[in-house]
Amino acid sequence: MSVITSEDELERRVAERTAALLEALRSSEARFRALIENSLDITAIVDAETRLKYISSSVTAVLGYEPEELLGQTTFDYVHPDDAELVSASFRRGAESPDGLEPLEFRARRKDGTWLLMDARGLNLLHDPAVAGMVITARDVTARRALEERVRQSERLEAVGQLAGGVAHDFNNFLLVIRGYSSVLRSSLEDPQLRADVDEIANAADRAAELTRQLLAFGRRQVVQPRMLSLEEVVRGMHQLLRRTLPPSIDLDLVFRPGVAPVVADPVQIEQVVLNLVFNARDAMPDGGELRIDVGETPMSGVERGIAPPLTPGSYVTLTVADTGTGIAEDVLPHVFEPFFTTKADGVGTGLGLSTVHGIVAQAGGGIEVVPRLDGGVQFVVYFPAATGTIEGETWVATAPAEVAAGTETILLVEDEESVRELVRRVLEQAGYTVLSASRPSEAERLLDEAGHVDLLVSDVVMPEMSGYDLSIRITERRPEIRRLFMSGYAHRVSGAEIAEGLLLKKPFAPEQLIRAVRSTLDGDLDGTIA
Repeated sequence: MSVITSEDELERRVAERTAALLEALRSSEARFRALIENSLDITAIVDAETRLKYISSSVTAVLGYEPEELLGQTTFDYVHPDDAELVSASFRRGAESPDGLEPLEFRARRKDGTWLLMDARGLNLLHDPAVAGMVITARDVTARRALEERVRQSERLEAVGQLAGGVAHDFNNFLLVIRGYSSVLRSSLEDPQLRADVDEIANAADRAAELTRQLLAFGRRQVVQPRMLSLEEVVRGMHQLLRRTLPPSIDLDLVFRPGVAPVVADPVQIEQVVLNLVFNARDAMPDGGELRIDVGETPMSGVERGIAPPLTPGSYVTLTVADTGTGIAEDVLPHVFEPFFTTKADGVGTGLGLSTVHGIVAQAGGGIEVVPRLDGGVQFVVYFPAATGTIEGETWVATAPAEVAAGTETILLVEDEESVRELVRRVLEQAGYTVLSASRPSEAERLLDEAGHVDLLVSDVVMPEMSGYDLSIRITERRPEIRRLFMSGYAHRVSGAEIAEGLLLKKPFAPEQLIRAVRSTLDGDLDGTIA
């Protein structure tokens, strides 16, 4: 009787143990399914012939298919034809390796016919009878790769912009010397033909200076004078100019939204943005078409589409320039803002129009995107941060005297580029001024200590040791009566506030402009900029 009791007890314990194991297995399976079925990744089991034996329900959210639609299908039915060979070779290697499938990216077709970029990796369990397949996990990385490409493109443009800005800064100094000595030489010539030859040299320097300004704008190194302005008023004020710029075969339509906020920008640069975009649209419509310029306002989260540079969250005033022209090819889109990149015929344009727009917009804290239109053509949407306050220390363009006025005051000149320094010294001395010339700030301070009296500081802005602005602060702390005139063609580390208390002369400038700027500063005319 006791034996029978023992056997019954054993059976009971075995049954309980089996039930516990089954419950644990069911719980484990439930946890597994919860993880797999609710994951954003797709998990699949593929047999040796690449047929799908299992696929998680997440495939519906990612690719749009129900799992039942795909079971028994081969994975290559949904792989982009251009990626099929790559995927096939990777699967063969994975099937022969105990480690399985190495990380692989390929395009997969969604149910609506569009393509997603998938990142896949797999574990080889083909020889495990319980699985008999390759376990593959795939993740949609389309948005992430697009964002990474935007960042890379932005970094490339930033690097090219820094190079372009630096080159343009140095080139500006060369042009200043060419223009300056051309003017000096011309004044000493009596032969009309020789004077005409010198004029051609000066004209060529002027054309080169325009290219330099475009490079500086692209590199965000152009000196700007921002103020509060209405984008609508700027565009309205350009209407007649735009109409004369466009042929009769192009219809121009201006659209303005009510209640659009102002922006803080340089009005001259805004006009340059509009003109460059209009020129680009005009060239894309050789047989005529429609051109629409739309000014509006929109909130941004900071992660929208292909805007470059990426924007911070906030409200933005938009300038949209849309045409019905030939459009932009998909392979060209990533390059449209690169300097000197153009699809136009040789000798037509400089390839700097759109890169200049990109630089101006980025310097203003905005962004720009290119949107191909479904009905043909393309639209450029420019985003400027909406202004919420007022500008302090607003700057204005100084009006130069009609005639060049000389003087006898003492000027402390600070310029690290020797050829520019010597030209400026010579022009000022020929105009009657006494010039103390220094190649760097420390030398300028020494000359100031040795000088009995100085009326004006004329200084480059970007120099070794310290900026011209910082030097002017040190000098005026010791000699408050000294007036200040800055020279620069390079805006790096220079803001409107820094030059607000002195006149700014943009390089390259003519000798007459220099003399006028010096006289304006000494006479206490309005601070501002002489271009």
